[in-house]
This record gives sequence, C-alpha cells and structure tokens, in this order.
Amino acid sequence: MAQSKEEKTAYMKAYREANKEKIQANKRAYYKANTKAYNEANKEKIQANKRAYYKANKEEFAAKSKAYYEANKEKAHASSAKRRALKRKLVPVHLRDCPHEKKRLVEIYKLRNILSEATGVQHHVDHMWPLNDGGPHWSGNLQVIPAEENLSKNASVCEDTKATIIKSLYTFESGRSI
Repeated sequence: MAQSKEEKTAYMKAYREANKEKIQANKRAYYKANTKAYNEANKEKIQANKRAYYKANKEEFAAKSKAYYEANKEKAHASSAKRRALKRKLVPVHLRDCPHEKKRLVEIYKLRNILSEATGVQHHVDHMWPLNDGGPHWSGNLQVIPAEENLSKNASVCEDTKATIIKSLYTFESGRSI
C-alpha cells in the first residue's frame, strides 16, 4: 500500500520525536569523525574565510573586545601581565596552568581597582622583585602600591626582599608552609 506524502511526513516527524537522542548521538559521532579530517584538508581555505570574515566585521570584533575588557579589567590585566612574563620565561613552571594562582592574580588586580576607586589615588600592581631583574611573576612577588611610589622605585629591589621571595617561592613550590 502506497503512502501519501502527508502520511510519510507525519511518520518521519513521529520517528524524529521518538528517537531524538539516537539521532543527536549519530550526528555528534558523524561530526566528530569527519570534522578533524575536513579541517586538516582545508586549513588554508578555513583561514582565508576567517580572515575575510574578520575584515568584514572588524568594528563588531572591536566593540565586543572593548565590552569584554570593560567588564573584565582584572582578568585582562592579569592575563596581560602573565603573557609578558611568559615571554620572558619568568612564570614558575609549577604555576603556569594553576587555576588557584590565576585566581590569586585576578584578585590582586581587583584589589588594585578597589583601592584606586576608594582613595582616589591611582594604584599599580608592582613586582617587588622586578621582572627586568629576573624576578618571578607569581602572586607572592606582587604588591599593590600607589602609582607614584611604583614609578619612583624603577627596577630597584632590596636584597632581603629578593631572598625572602626566593625562599617563599621554594617553600611554595615544594608544598611546605613557611
């Protein structure tokens, strides 16, 4: 017996409703199996499409980037400082992907913003042992001080402070408490 078009459509709709999870699982498996191969085979084409899309929507990307920065200044500043330190290979290896250290860094930048707003005096996050002098970029080497004081100290560091930071970093790295 031949089915009419309406009957076939109704049957397929009922089948899709009854087997939603199975159909989704098959789609995910197919996508996973074929996406990587397609991306590898069409790397240049994909990159060209991304560049063209970015050029066509530059203002939109700039607006989104600015909005993210305004909403997440602490994260942006912490990320920027970490990137500079990584370029200089100054982030201790055991802290590079540590979520707790990342959170501590963001909190320090939040504290800087709170102090600046509360006092009306611009504050900076300062490396007690400067990166230029080989100091590590980690939360134990950071302090929040007024901008004027930070700019006047340049790259100077007290040898006692340096020794304390080295000791603290070693203690922190080995998991012992001070």
